[in-house]
Order: sequence, then structure tokens, then C-alpha cells
Amino acid sequence: MQWSRVASALPLLLSLSLPAQALQQSGGATIPILDSSVTTCSDKNVQVCLNAEEGGNTINALSAAATTPETFNPSCGLTFRVLARGAGYNNTFGWYNVTGAKPADSDLHGFLLCSDAPGTTKALNLKNDPAYKGGQIGFFMATPQGVSGNCPQFNPGGGSVPGTVGHVYYSEKSYNPDNTGPNSFIHLILYDSVTHPNSFYFAWEDTLNGGDNDFDDLLTRVEGITCSGGGAACDTGLLGKCKDGTMQCKNGSLVCEQNQPSTAESCNARDDDCNGAVDDGDLCPPDTVCDRGTCVPKCGTGEFACPAHLKCNVGGLCVDPACEGVSCNPGEVCVAGKCSAPCDGVVCPAGQVCREGSCVDPCVGLSCDSGYVCVQGVCTLDCDCKGCSSGQTCDPTSKKCVDNGCSPNPCGAGQVCALGACVDACAGAKCPTNMTCQAGDCVPDLDAGAGGGSGGLNFDGAIGVGGNGASGGSSDAGASGGGGGAFGPGAPKDPAAGGCGCRTSREDSGHNGLLLLGLVALGALRRRSATPQC
Repeated sequence: MQWSRVASALPLLLSLSLPAQALQQSGGATIPILDSSVTTCSDKNVQVCLNAEEGGNTINALSAAATTPETFNPSCGLTFRVLARGAGYNNTFGWYNVTGAKPADSDLHGFLLCSDAPGTTKALNLKNDPAYKGGQIGFFMATPQGVSGNCPQFNPGGGSVPGTVGHVYYSEKSYNPDNTGPNSFIHLILYDSVTHPNSFYFAWEDTLNGGDNDFDDLLTRVEGITCSGGGAACDTGLLGKCKDGTMQCKNGSLVCEQNQPSTAESCNARDDDCNGAVDDGDLCPPDTVCDRGTCVPKCGTGEFACPAHLKCNVGGLCVDPACEGVSCNPGEVCVAGKCSAPCDGVVCPAGQVCREGSCVDPCVGLSCDSGYVCVQGVCTLDCDCKGCSSGQTCDPTSKKCVDNGCSPNPCGAGQVCALGACVDACAGAKCPTNMTCQAGDCVPDLDAGAGGGSGGLNFDGAIGVGGNGASGGSSDAGASGGGGGAFGPGAPKDPAAGGCGCRTSREDSGHNGLLLLGLVALGALRRRSATPQC
């Protein structure tokens, strides 16, 4: 199969003349073939059907044609609709569980039957279907080619009726009976809907080793599915708070969309403008300097002195003398005279992950579709739909699986429920340098003083930064630098759900009130210090 797709950045309103990079069938034909004389969604023109279904939006049948995704994440409620049947065969459409191997005949579940005419709409509740195994699903079309009769039939619990099915073609095209490698005949074209949230069009060719390439032998729309991998955490390749993203479906392909946009820099221990430097610029009033996300009086100005183990640098910050003159590579920090990634060695409190040298809730800024919840920065099916594993129960409020005995969660602030008991969220946590875990959050350690680094800039927790200040930890869900603490994901906060796909919010996460109180106390401590000034 030789094909490529037009870049998704091109305008949607394209001429139906041959695009420069259209999907091509084995043998070189551009697909789907469109009959310009057709004006209704019946036969020989997929474009007419897409226009009718998408309303004011336009999906170009040539430039948007794709053979991916091959597998899908389902919601609990799927809607199937027959749009066109342009074949001589009465084909059947259905689903199967994705296992990594060709589905057994017993796992083929016919749903849109050979007798379902265009306009037929059916709903499938996977939650109540014992055949659904809780993971990804694929789709298939069964044809009667080569057998007597003209109606592929399937049993209610799965599996075909013997003698009624000639060939089966799958969304995972490697399982097709005529698949011989990269030049194999294409049987399925997919289109990602613009108008209908979480929906794809399935356009099939039903003839073994060839056909007329109009891909309307069976044309259906399925609502309630997203690309496999959608909702997972990803690295955008940008800097600062723009680094963290979420995988989303765009025109049938997965792309990494950043969670938060760039904003004006402020003194908050974050790289707000995504330029690679944390708290850079003149952010504070005269005679004060930005230190660990708050404006404090400069050392060496007569207001206060540094703790004995630190030194006042030229920028007015108290720094570790061992880090003076140390130049770290972009994304590294200086601790005790040595450069390291800002999340190295950090184990965050339960429910948080390490990013940019700070322990944060990975679900802040991420909004999931209805029926999905955010767990450790990833949009997953809520437990009402997918159920819970042994030893866990579905919490009716959060719609997330929790250990038995933890729903409703009776734990107080700074605690999480694990194995049915309330435990300290700080148990097993190792906060960033010069921070300590209190009430489930990493806050400044007043006994440690401020830390410093190359360039006089500091991450949250006063870890000095060098170069661009980008996070050195992985942005994978639940494993960003430190990880999720001793007791797993805990109960991250969820923004309001709704809309299409896993999306992002423009709200910044901000800092806990305990952090603010700690910083105020730190300033008071410095003012009371009797240590000689630097």
C-alpha cells in the first residue's frame, strides 16, 4: 500500500481536484473515486454523504482520507448509523476486542446487520455487554462473497453462523485475508468527524483483492469512540509549563496538544512564558527579588542576612556557596555544587508528580470528555463504564476506582485512602531540595533556608536552575520525574468535563495556601536572623 496524507494544517475547504498527497490504492488509483454526477448519499460519492452528515463543516473526502486509527477507545454508550449501501452484497458491520492478535471468530460481534437499511441507527451499551473485556476495540465488515446466500449472520453472543460469511475485513488491516504487505489492497477509509464529537466514519470496499474503489459498499458512522492513545500525557517539545501535553485525535491521527498556553511571566516559580527560564525578568517591587515564587527583600541591603550556610549572591539571593560559578546545562539545576535534572530523586506526595522541579497535580489544566476521568494526567473511561479490578470499588463521586473501604473517602486534608485506611499523603515522599512535605504538599523547609544556582534563578523549593530551566523528568502519566508517592494516584482534582476530545484549560494551577504561609514565615525568619550580613 503506497499512500500519504495531506498535512492537517491545510484548510478544510479544498477543491475536489486531485490533492498533491491523496490516499492511493494498491496500483496507484487515488481513493475514494467520486462520481460528480451523484447528488444524494446513495452510491458512488462518499463526499456527498460527508457533506450531508457534517452540515456546515467540510471534510474533504480525498485529502482527509486515512487508514488510521486502527483501534479505538470506546465510551460505554456507542451509536451506530448506516449511511449508505452501494454494494451488490448485503454486508454486516460489527466490533471486536483488541488483544494484539487476530480476533477469534467467537469474538466477532455483528451489530449493523445485513438487513439494516440506510438511516438505521442502533445504540450499544458496552458496560452491560458481557462480551466487552474493558479495553480497546476494533471494527470489522463481513461479506457473503464466495458463499451461498447474501447475508452474513452472527450469533447474539458473538461468532458467525456457519456458511453465511465469505470474508471478513478488519480495521486492523494486517488481519485482512488479502493482506500481503505494504502494497495490499485497502478495504477501509476512515474520517474523523468535525460535527459529531468522538465520532468516525467507516467507508468500506468489500471485494477480495479489488473493487471499484468508491468505498461506499458500506458507509457507517460510529459515535462514542476516540483514537487509541488519546488522553495520554505527552511532551510537546516546548519549554516551561508549555512542555506538558495530552495526546488528542486530529484528522484520524494522534497529536500532542499542550495543556496550558504561554502567559506573561510572574513570580511563581514557573516558566510562564515558556522561554526556558523560571521567574526571569524584573517581576518584583524595588529592593525585592523573586525567590521560590514570591517577592522577598534582597539580602545585602540591610534588611536581613542569609542563613550561615548560604551566601548572598550579586542578584540578592541566598545561595549555596558550592553552586556559585557553576554553569548547568539547559534543564538542569545546581544542588550542593552538582548539576542534575530538577526532578532527580524526587518522590512526590500521593496524587502528585514532579514537573519542572515542583510536585504538581497532573490533572490540573486537563479536561476530559463526558464518561472519562483524569487519572495521573491521563483521560480514561470512568469506573461506571470500565468497572474496577479485584480489591477496588467505583467511587460514585469521583467515578474513579478506589481500594475497598475507601468510598466514600473519609480521609481528612493531607491524607489519602489506601487499602481501606487513611494514611499520610506524605508517607514515602521526598520533596525537591529545601522543601518538606506537610499536609500532602511539598512546602518550603524553613530550617533549610534558600538554595541557589547558576544564574540566580530558582525553581519552586529554591533549586537553582541553569540554562533553559526545562523539566528534566519524563512527562509520562504517573512517572514524571518522581512519580505518584507511596500509595499510587490518590484522587487528583478534575476540572469540569464536556466537549470534544480531551482538551486543555487556560487556568494555571497556582500554589497551595500552605505554600504562601510558608513563604511569609520564611521572610519573617530572615528578618529575625542575627547572622552578619553578606
